[in-house]
Amino acid sequence: MKDSLLQYQELALGSRLKRLSDYLMKEVAIIYKALSIDFDPYHMPIFKLIGEQKELTIGEISELLNVTQPAVTQYINSLEQKKMIQRKIGKNDRRKKKVNLSHLGNKMLVELKPIWKVIDSELKLLTHNSSHETLLEHVTYIEDETREESLSKRILSKIKR
Repeated sequence: MKDSLLQYQELALGSRLKRLSDYLMKEVAIIYKALSIDFDPYHMPIFKLIGEQKELTIGEISELLNVTQPAVTQYINSLEQKKMIQRKIGKNDRRKKKVNLSHLGNKMLVELKPIWKVIDSELKLLTHNSSHETLLEHVTYIEDETREESLSKRILSKIKR
C-alpha cells in the first residue's frame, strides 16, 4: 500500500515526524512489556536525567529538557505514584522541592540502562547508516526499514535475558 503522506513532501514533515515518534514510543513499550518491565517510555528523559543528576527541582528539569514545568510536574507525579522517585524539601530554600530516584527507581535504572544501550545502538543504525541527503529521505528510509522489521523485534533479538 502506498503511503499518501509521501506525496506532500515537506508539507507533511510534522505529520511524518509525529507518526515516527508515536511508532518509536509504541515499539519501546512493546520491548518493556516483552521484558516484563513496568515503565512508560515517555518517562525516559526525565527519569534518566534525575538518575544522572541525582537531585533536581522541577524548574531545573524543565530548563534542562526544554519542557514546560506543568509537563514535568505531570511526569514527576506519575513517577512518584509508581514509587520511582521521591521529593525532598530543599536544604537552603524550603520552598524548593528536589526530586531524586527512590530505592525502587534506582533498581529500575540499573535494569533499564542495558536495554537503553541496545535501543540507542539500533536507532543509531537507522539514523547514521544511511546515504540519504535530506531529512525527508532519511525519514523515509527509517519508515521503510522499520516496516521490514519492527524496531522492537530488532532490539529484543539483541537483548540477552
